[in-house]
Amino acid sequence: MSKHPNILLISIDSLRPDHLSLYGYHKETSPNLELFAAQGIIYENAFSAANWTGAAVSSLLTGLYPTCHGYTNRRYYLDPDVESIATLLQRAGFYTICFSNNLYISHKTGMSQGFDKFLYQGKEERQDSGKDLIAKESRLAAKLKNVLPARPKSLLKDVLDHANHKRMLTRDKGAFKTETAFKKWFNRYNGEKPFFAYIHYQEPHSVYFPPFPFRRRFFSGSWVYESKYLDFDLIDFFGGKVEFTEQQINHYKELYDGEIAYLDWRLGRLLDYLKHNRVLDNTVVIVTADHGENMGENGYFWHAFCLYDSLIRIPLIIRYPEWFASASLSSELVQIVDIVPTLADGLNLNWPFSKVRQGESLLAKKHRSAVLVETFSAEKMVKRWLKRRNDLEMQDFQQYFRDLVAYRTNKYKLIKSSDGGSEFYDLENDPLEGQNLYHQDDPRVIACEKKLDEWTGTFSPHVADETQPGFDKDTWEKMKALGYA
Repeated sequence: MSKHPNILLISIDSLRPDHLSLYGYHKETSPNLELFAAQGIIYENAFSAANWTGAAVSSLLTGLYPTCHGYTNRRYYLDPDVESIATLLQRAGFYTICFSNNLYISHKTGMSQGFDKFLYQGKEERQDSGKDLIAKESRLAAKLKNVLPARPKSLLKDVLDHANHKRMLTRDKGAFKTETAFKKWFNRYNGEKPFFAYIHYQEPHSVYFPPFPFRRRFFSGSWVYESKYLDFDLIDFFGGKVEFTEQQINHYKELYDGEIAYLDWRLGRLLDYLKHNRVLDNTVVIVTADHGENMGENGYFWHAFCLYDSLIRIPLIIRYPEWFASASLSSELVQIVDIVPTLADGLNLNWPFSKVRQGESLLAKKHRSAVLVETFSAEKMVKRWLKRRNDLEMQDFQQYFRDLVAYRTNKYKLIKSSDGGSEFYDLENDPLEGQNLYHQDDPRVIACEKKLDEWTGTFSPHVADETQPGFDKDTWEKMKALGYA
C-alpha cells in the first residue's frame, strides 16, 4: 500500500467564481460543487497566472509564471526541460493520466510530458504513435457535417432528441466523453500505484450552448434567440464592427450559466463515482479554473487582451482533510502556480523552485502579499483571425497588441502595459476597476511598480530554440470553433 494519496486535479475552462452559487451567485449553478466544498477549503481570492488556457495550464502544471515556463502567446509549447507535476509524480511512483478537452493541452504543445496515458475528448493518444492528435476526416465526412449551418443543425438535433432526454445529455464532445473515459480507465486501474489524474474540462468555454435541458434552465428568451448565440461573433466586436445590446449580453450570460450548471452535474456524477468506489477519502481533489471570462466589463468579452479581475480571478477548492480543515474558507491571496508546490510539500517531494519567487505552498504558514499575472501580445492570434476575414485589417486591433503584467494586492491593482497605457486601481473603493488612477508620480503607484520590478527581476526567462512547434492545418480548422483561429 502506497504512503501517498491519489491526486485528482480538475481545471475548468473559462470559469468565473462569481457565477458559481458556491461563491454566492444568485442562481443555483453549482449545487454539486457546494456539497463537495463542504468537506474542503474554499479560496475566495484565487487568481490565475495568465489570461488564456495554454499559458495558464502550463503555470498550473509547473508552478511557474509564463515568462519562466515559456508557453506564451508567442510560442505554444512547453519544452521538455520545463518539468511538470506529472513528471515529478511519475518519478515518485504515481500512475499519471490526463483527460484533455482543449487542443492547447496536447502532445503537439508538449503538455503530454510525464503522463503514462493521455486522452483527448475521451480517446487515447500517444505521442510516439505517429498519429495526429486530431484525426483527419475524409473530405466526404467533412462536407456532410457542413451541409447544414450550426443553427439549423442544432435545432434538428433538439427535435430528434425531444423524446429522449438521455441522448440529449450525450451530445457534448467534452464532459460526457471525459466522464465515460474516466470510468472506463478506473474500472481497469489495479490500484498498485497511487494515481495522478488531471482533467481539463472545456465547458463553459464559448460558444455557450449546453445540452438542451441545461440550455433552458436559465435562458429567458425564445428558441430563436437561443440558437442565435451559436453565431455570436466576437471577432467583429473586437474589430469595432458591432456592439452588443443589454439583452444580448444578458442572454449570453444565461447560456454561460447553463454551461456551468451542466458541468456541475457531470462533476457531481464523477465525484459520486469515486465515493462509491471508496477512493475519494484517499484522494486529494483540487478543483480550479485556468482563467475567468469577460462579460462586458471594461468593454471586454471572452478571454484575451486584458488582465481585469473578471478574467484573472478563478475558483479554487481543495478537499483532503489530512491537509486542509473541512468546511473552511480562506480569504488569503493565492494563485494557480501555488498548486504544484502545495502537492510537493504535502507529499514531501523536492520541488526545485521552492526557494525562488514562483509558486508558494498553501500548506506553509507564509501568506502572499500580492499576486502576479502575465500575458503577451496576441498579435499572432489576430493574424489567424484575419486569414478568414477580408473586411477587417490589423489596424482594427492595434490597441490590443501589447504585453501586460498585473501586480495585485488586496488593496491595489497595477497593470503595466508595454504600450505605455498603464492602469492603477484602488480596489477597496473601486472593486470593479472602473476608475484608472494611474499617475507615475503617485506614491502608491511608485511603491507597486518597485515591488513588481523586484519580483520580475528574480525571474529566469525560459529560453526556447528558434523552432515553433505548431498545429497542422486540420488542427487549426478545429480551433476556429473556439475562436482561436
